Amino acid sequence: MKTYRVTIGNTGQTIDCAGNHTVLEAAVAAGIDYPYACATGNCATCISKLESGKVTLLPRGDAALRPEQIKAGQTLACRARPRSDLSITWLARPR
Repeated sequence: MKTYRVTIGNTGQTIDCAGNHTVLEAAVAAGIDYPYACATGNCATCISKLESGKVTLLPRGDAALRPEQIKAGQTLACRARPRSDLSITWLARPR
């Protein structure tokens, strides 16, 4: 499985993320305190702005990420698998 470089805008850290893992999984494994609650695509706590790059979204709750949000470059870190190197910034308030 290909590995991609993911830059977390909030921390400035760049981590590796295998294409079969989500951005959230890779961030947590790297020790980044990425905001999340359900990790299943239903709560939108991990909503993030995809600054650059491409992801594939796993199934999620319709209310967690609306089509207009996707068009605006937003994604859910818990459902986003990288398809290229990318830069992402979470939109939740710090804990």
